[in-house]
Amino acid sequence: MAEVYLPNINSKAELIDVVTLLYRVCKHSLSLPCHQYETEEVVHRNMRMGIGMTGIMQATKEQLSWLNDCYEELRAFDVRYSTLKGFNPSIKLTTIKPSGTLSLLPGVTPGIHPGYAQYMYRRIRIAADSNLVDLCRAHGYPVEYLKELDGTENYGTVVVTFPFSYPEGTVVAKDMTALAQLKKIKEMQSVWSDNSVSCTVYYKKEELPMIKEYLAKEYKNGFKSLSFMQHSDHGFAQAPYEEITKKEYDALVAKTTIITQVSSADFEGGDECASGMCPIK
Repeated sequence: MAEVYLPNINSKAELIDVVTLLYRVCKHSLSLPCHQYETEEVVHRNMRMGIGMTGIMQATKEQLSWLNDCYEELRAFDVRYSTLKGFNPSIKLTTIKPSGTLSLLPGVTPGIHPGYAQYMYRRIRIAADSNLVDLCRAHGYPVEYLKELDGTENYGTVVVTFPFSYPEGTVVAKDMTALAQLKKIKEMQSVWSDNSVSCTVYYKKEELPMIKEYLAKEYKNGFKSLSFMQHSDHGFAQAPYEEITKKEYDALVAKTTIITQVSSADFEGGDECASGMCPIK
């Protein structure tokens, strides 16, 4: 998989150049031997990849207009490049996924999602014995034990709260109806994404009848999968995102110091990461 920050692309030519470079990286990665023959046979036969777009809700109309032409060029490039290198053509090339940290770090909206809010608390979970916990405390970020659904505290895991904001002008969830989100997903499924557009649609209770009516007509031919979450009043303590005011945001920013460096002493992967997946510390 690969990711493109669409708001940072300056022209259609640049977008095509970026995605073809990413395609080549993905294609050659897919051609590598696998540990199991059965897996290798499937991977080499399908050559399935997912070149993703993120920051879609911050992209301009012009930037969005490049996607369909870029997709067509990428499909044609796959045929030419696969023939040249002796690979099978890829059954899937493109995707749109939530992106997670890949979107949070540069401050763009994740995948096709609107920003959760202009200002918010962003919470993450860390193992209580991790050196990163003391690092977060030292920089002023609130640290508390994880509260389980039954109200008890999990002393093996902590929740760290960070202040987060999007640039002015970012489309945020409370200003976008569930129907508008669904229509945008359908559009991106048709002009860019081969794989399922991965998205959680934020909704308000009063929108449920409208959502049901729309999906009864459009789901079969316009979507591959969907998930929904009530935008607020969902009842979850220590939610990953919590909308706050600018005053609350500024207050936490004033109490904290940005973490600019994590030393090897703060995070030790070692043999635990040999499989390619590191445990939560």
